[in-house]
Amino acid sequence: MSIDPRTPVLVGVAQWVDRDSAPGEGLSPQDMMATVARAAIADSGGTGVAGAIDAVAVVRLFQDSGFGTPFGHQNNLPHAVAKRIGATPRRTLYGPVGGNSPQMLANIFAEEIAKGSHDVVLLAGCEPIRTQTRALKAGLKLDWSEESPEPAETLYKEKHLVTPHEVAHGIAMPVNVYPMFENALAAHYGHDPIAHREAIGRLMARFSAVAAENPYAQLPIARTADEIITPEGDNRYIGYPYTKYLNANMFVDQAAALLMMSSEAADRLGVPQDRRVYLHGCADTNEKIFVSDRVNYHSSPAIRIGAAEALKAAGIGMEAIAHMDLYSCFSSAVEIAADEIGIRHDDPRGLTLTGGLPYFGGPGNNYSMHGIAEVAMKCRAHPGKPGFVFANGGYLTKHSFGVWSTTPRAFHRADPAGYQARIDSMESPPLTERPDGEGAVETFTVIHDRGKPAFAIVIGRLAADGSRFLSQIHENPGALIDVPVIGRRVRVKAGDGPNIATLLD
Repeated sequence: MSIDPRTPVLVGVAQWVDRDSAPGEGLSPQDMMATVARAAIADSGGTGVAGAIDAVAVVRLFQDSGFGTPFGHQNNLPHAVAKRIGATPRRTLYGPVGGNSPQMLANIFAEEIAKGSHDVVLLAGCEPIRTQTRALKAGLKLDWSEESPEPAETLYKEKHLVTPHEVAHGIAMPVNVYPMFENALAAHYGHDPIAHREAIGRLMARFSAVAAENPYAQLPIARTADEIITPEGDNRYIGYPYTKYLNANMFVDQAAALLMMSSEAADRLGVPQDRRVYLHGCADTNEKIFVSDRVNYHSSPAIRIGAAEALKAAGIGMEAIAHMDLYSCFSSAVEIAADEIGIRHDDPRGLTLTGGLPYFGGPGNNYSMHGIAEVAMKCRAHPGKPGFVFANGGYLTKHSFGVWSTTPRAFHRADPAGYQARIDSMESPPLTERPDGEGAVETFTVIHDRGKPAFAIVIGRLAADGSRFLSQIHENPGALIDVPVIGRRVRVKAGDGPNIATLLD
């Protein structure tokens, strides 16, 4: 089949995990990414590939996502990686915050390749949080600092994903937000709280079984549904209904890399046909940015529209997808994505190829680069059978989608602004920051401190006008566990800090 020589193609993938190194002996992020970069180049089967790379993009590390840099700063990680592998790119780019970044960068650079702006592009990412945490605990001082002549380019100015009002109510860390989606889902499905916990246990047990067989998993352990959902021992509640085993595991040393190029470059560099995986369709969407502005807490219009756009570009429906990896920081992300894409939670094709962030590992913003690598390997093993990747960032905020296949196909990326406008125009309930009166619980979670209920976060709606409010419950928050809460009446009063709600029934 003859295709445009500018057609972008994924030709190399690589993953890496370190489970065994002693504190202080783990690789720096630069060296981790150089390791997978070399492996991705080798995986392509091409010749002279490193010298042909004209762009290197690195997914932003957690250390530069507001979590601190205890072992030194690097002003141009892509350049540091390029230097180690003998590449001299004319462009080095450091990605934004968000777990959607790997697929989004693949989408963006596929378009850049198609337009002729780039020819050979390396994408890489990692997280050294396991090594970092263990070294700090041991009192070790590592030096990962590295300065390059010029700083890396950034993709765009970061948006704030939370408001000061949300932060004042505990809506800041994902571990506090995703359980609110989960409790809203339970009510939406009509599930008793205990029955719903059992359902998410069964769902995530299937994920852990995949992780147990994955050679790149940080914790390759198969756990039963009961083990996952029962708050015993180390598996304490974090934010109800999530135990520790239902939270993404960020304490990993993992890295992944992708090598993309034009079909013309693949021919020139001698990349075999059986290495080539094409991006048939892609999309990038944002939900309404602030959690307090969402249409509701059990759905995601941005996932529904983005997945449909990617599949439309590929010219297929979801029934044609043979392999998929859905972002899985928390079970609510999986359930909402499956619902919006139109597949069952127990789809026989399986919803993950890695094993998911709680079990395979959650290497920060870079998890879905592993998902893409797994999909690419499946596509190669089953030529002509397409794969699907859903990547998510923030609080179900930013989404990226990719449909991949070994079948050559012309590439086109629709301007995301066109379909994003449909999401932005959707109406949300008005928010009142200083509520006073009776209302009803829209969703909630109980935040725990070392396994003990500390306080509840409640998002509610005022009875008087239906406006939304944020609040906390401090009096006996444990009473909200494993009982129906959504829809119950509350009285809420504005406070000097958070608004305070009290259950009325």
